[in-house]
Amino acid sequence: MSDLFDIDAQAVRLQQRDLPPSSLPQSQTLPPLELIHAASAILPHPSDPGFLSGQPATDVARHITEHIVPALCGQSQSSRYFGFVTGGVLPLAEWADNVVSHMDQNVQVHLPEQSVSTFVENAALQMLIGLLRLESEWKGRTFTTGATGSNVLGLACGREAVLQKKGASVGELGLLGACVKAGVSEIQILTSGGHSSLSKAASVVGLGRASVKELPRNSAQPWKLDLDAVERELARPGTASIIAVSMGEVNTGGYALDDVDEWKRLRQLADRHDAWIHADGGMFEPNMPKPRF
Repeated sequence: MSDLFDIDAQAVRLQQRDLPPSSLPQSQTLPPLELIHAASAILPHPSDPGFLSGQPATDVARHITEHIVPALCGQSQSSRYFGFVTGGVLPLAEWADNVVSHMDQNVQVHLPEQSVSTFVENAALQMLIGLLRLESEWKGRTFTTGATGSNVLGLACGREAVLQKKGASVGELGLLGACVKAGVSEIQILTSGGHSSLSKAASVVGLGRASVKELPRNSAQPWKLDLDAVERELARPGTASIIAVSMGEVNTGGYALDDVDEWKRLRQLADRHDAWIHADGGMFEPNMPKPRF
């Protein structure tokens, strides 16, 4: 890590993005199976003598470098795609990630006279808002840990919002108490081609996996949301609704809605029935035009 902040030393790696693919070092996406087996075989085991004994730092680093690293998948060093949306990383992003780990800041506490970290995060969020063409003063913004974390946060916000519109608060009364006060017997999550983390998040925030209802437009394109079915579900008495819209289904990159008119209709339905819209941005289909919503 001694050369992390030596930009001249980092220049070769940072400039790789602009080089032709033929000139770049070719990295294997997957390691040879024998290396995986070899690395697994020498991992500490509870039956080993000295299982929890400390080791010299240099020995640990050498073990990781010589045995563990060669047995890891190498998609970050390659343009090749590897599952679970962990494809290659831009050289600059890789370097920045190392900086973040090295400096180990705490951006959950705003200490403007002690660190610029929270200002940096806020600036990055504002740039993301601009990229997504949202309002410049969009106040609800934060970074999450990933798919499950973002869905947990989105569903928690939605759960609170749909019950607040009926005069109750989960934060004050708890989920059961808020539902009783609001006269709600069910909170449902309407989606199409929902990511597995959506159901996981539903269980975490107390709505349950069974609350997730798939409403595909057809069997050929299950990620397309059936707005007629959404309208019927929203009209059910005693029900509060969260609509989770797939903004790039992870297997196909397909969008739940086709155009601005469908988004407008969904927005009108949500407003009419006091529903919450949760946009689940999985990944983007490269060849799909990106309309202004």
